[in-house]
Amino acid sequence: MKVFIKKHQYNYIKRCLNDLSNTYKTCSDSNVIDAFKAYTQDKIFNLFANLTEEEKELLSLNKITEPSHINNYLSNLDEYVYGMPVITNAQISKLFKKEKKLKLPDLNQENSKNVYLGWIDKSTNKLFVAYNMGEKLIGMACRITSTDSKKANICSLCNCIHVENEVAFVSPICKTSNASEGGYKSIGFTVCLDSVKCNERIESVEKLEDILKEVNNIKL
Repeated sequence: MKVFIKKHQYNYIKRCLNDLSNTYKTCSDSNVIDAFKAYTQDKIFNLFANLTEEEKELLSLNKITEPSHINNYLSNLDEYVYGMPVITNAQISKLFKKEKKLKLPDLNQENSKNVYLGWIDKSTNKLFVAYNMGEKLIGMACRITSTDSKKANICSLCNCIHVENEVAFVSPICKTSNASEGGYKSIGFTVCLDSVKCNERIESVEKLEDILKEVNNIKL
């Protein structure tokens, strides 16, 4: 069986199983537990289209009858999880060819399952993001404008709440077809400064893709 679970789908499944684990631990009514388990199963199956019988069997929650079974279930799934294709320094340099003295990221991706590749160049105070969308590598260079807020902030990509210096407000320059804007405009959003941890939490790529489309003036 080939890999078929995208990294962000796996993250979503992990959260669903964490909720199921909590239900087992806090609820004594077996009917309630069975109903929540069935509800969780439906949510997992609905992530995918045209599952094979073998894939359905792998995703089935039938073998989970107590919280201690969940880690083994997730470990089995992990073998069939995939992230973005491995990219090279040459591809990154081409993607960000307008950036002078671009600091390249650590590309030790052989065993990684990234939703996106993100890294910070402290010398320019920029966060760089590279992502494979529709078989095409696209990206954005975001100037970090603020990291000192002590209020709770929500990352626009993984939708998790953070405090203090875990999230920053960033501002990428966007391409635009509007001549009155000089061909470019600026937008802003909050994002995790630790892209590795963000990749472990992101459960949907919708917001990430929406931002990248706006930054790169992609009309689909």
